[in-house]
Amino acid sequence: MIETMSRRSWVLCAVLIAAVSLIQGAPGGVDFQREVRPILSENCFQCHGPDQGTRMADLRLDTRDGLSSRRPAGLVVAPKDPAASLLYQRITHEKAAMRMPPIYSHKTLTDQQKAVLRRWIEQGAPFKEHWAFQAPVRPPVPSVKAANWARNPIDKFILAKLEAA
Repeated sequence: MIETMSRRSWVLCAVLIAAVSLIQGAPGGVDFQREVRPILSENCFQCHGPDQGTRMADLRLDTRDGLSSRRPAGLVVAPKDPAASLLYQRITHEKAAMRMPPIYSHKTLTDQQKAVLRRWIEQGAPFKEHWAFQAPVRPPVPSVKAANWARNPIDKFILAKLEAA
């Protein structure tokens, strides 16, 4: 009984540590799925999304190919160079008539959203598919100091986090 309670305490601690690390995320890096796609989805996909019937300028911003496409004036997104990226040029354009999203859409990007897009481009504009479209990959089982404590691979993951903390 005592051994089981102790084991439950270890598991609870491991779950809490894992939850905190998930919430904190990667420091400094802009996550495409969590930060960039919602901005584009809310403000751009109506005219530059998957619906061919409403798509304007034959430009898609919901796909890797669309974001990395070359237009007559340059690249839609030039990785690591916001100034050369047509997307960034249009969302920060001085003239309201040239700025995206257009006035008639009744949508505007906040300074914070523009900063997120700028940082994303500066970081190389990494495009990541939604997790549901990625094949699952089994991570390697970590090595632990108290290997005899672990009864299965899941225990080793939990113990590795606890040992690290």
